[in-house]
Amino acid sequence: MSHKGSLPHLRQEGVVYFVTFRLADSLPAEVMKRLRAKRDAWLASHPPPLTEEQIQEYRRIWTARIEKLLDSGHGECVLRDPACRKPVEATLRHDDGKAYLLGRFAIMPNHVHALLQLLADSDLSNTLQAWKSISARQINTYLRRSGSLWQDESFDHIVRDDAAMNRLTKYIEDNPRCLPVGSYTVGTGLLQAQ
Repeated sequence: MSHKGSLPHLRQEGVVYFVTFRLADSLPAEVMKRLRAKRDAWLASHPPPLTEEQIQEYRRIWTARIEKLLDSGHGECVLRDPACRKPVEATLRHDDGKAYLLGRFAIMPNHVHALLQLLADSDLSNTLQAWKSISARQINTYLRRSGSLWQDESFDHIVRDDAAMNRLTKYIEDNPRCLPVGSYTVGTGLLQAQ
């Protein structure tokens, strides 16, 4: 997973992560170019260590804008097809309870949100890479094509407290509210049983 030019990613044992990964065509290239330029300028003027207030500002100028763009339905949105969502869900669930505890997740037409807690000796970057590569291979086979399906970059951050967990769980549940039934999947894994 590439973190180049983005906010430093913290890795801690025993925490819950909120992750988002998206299809390669989910965001218009020109819009992304402009947003990255703004993000890079902001990062250049805010060297680490960042305060909690600066991290929240970064999320407002970068992450929140990306989420809004994703929800506007750019790209081919192949995940509207249940046959394309099925391998994504199967991949998310495959190591639930073995390498991580999967929480609430949403497979949207052009992106995926998930809550997960890594178990001992698991790595977030490797987990996300496995999810994307395995599901891409299966989806590309189904669609009879090849090439990149997912963006290289993923977004993740640590869920810091119960209030954030509740807010993010509600966000995942509510994310598809404007979509036609059958064009998304919302589910949960073992993390919810904790």
